[in-house]
Amino acid sequence: MVLIFTDNEQLDRDLNKKIDNSRVVYYPDYVLEEKEATILIATLQPNKYNFKDFMFKVRSKNIRVILLLENDKVKELKSALSLGIYDIVFGEFSLEDITNLVKTPKQFSDISRYAFPLLSAL
Repeated sequence: MVLIFTDNEQLDRDLNKKIDNSRVVYYPDYVLEEKEATILIATLQPNKYNFKDFMFKVRSKNIRVILLLENDKVKELKSALSLGIYDIVFGEFSLEDITNLVKTPKQFSDISRYAFPLLSAL
């Protein structure tokens, strides 16, 4: 099951049509209670949890995350990488970009250029 949690109504509908076995969700608690989810497609939308805590809970359930970010300068990028979220799309993207990620996950080497500056600052 692919959960779509983007807070963008049009994007949610379009992704739901293109991705088999997907469901649009609107509440973070639903994501955390879902028992069959394998992938979460999400943005940095505000909810009752802070980003790091929410993603930690999601990743603790072994749910793979595809994260849609404005750019590689968002402060949450460091937390995402530390939680093993490697499927990150920055800026403009197509539905095809996301559906390809559902089928073929990125590897650490694909995002390592973003991790190095963050790690070297420690």
